[in-house]
Amino acid sequence: MLRMLKTPIGRLRAVSLLEGFSYLVLLYCSIVMKRIQGHEEAINLPGMIHGVLFILLCLLLWLVRKPSGWSYHRCAIVFIAALLPFGPFFVEPWLKREDARVRNAGQKESS
Repeated sequence: MLRMLKTPIGRLRAVSLLEGFSYLVLLYCSIVMKRIQGHEEAINLPGMIHGVLFILLCLLLWLVRKPSGWSYHRCAIVFIAALLPFGPFFVEPWLKREDARVRNAGQKESS
């Protein structure tokens, strides 16, 4: 996990996974705890955490775009995946490959 945080795409991956997990927790809280069990305040904290993680994901996506050489279309795929339940988990393998690609390209330039 710490190795993941050393690169910009790695940080994006970490936040993407956290944001995806927080989305699932928020859905659980809103459906089960709020609607079925009647706990009106059940979504306050998960909603705040998810919102902060989503904004952080958007900022990191913007910062990663140029150094990684991504088009707006590729960024849109990551953004749209964040809007869907389980979406971040489906783009994770691609993000992992992109992280390795950019890391390897950087090593070749420094040699």
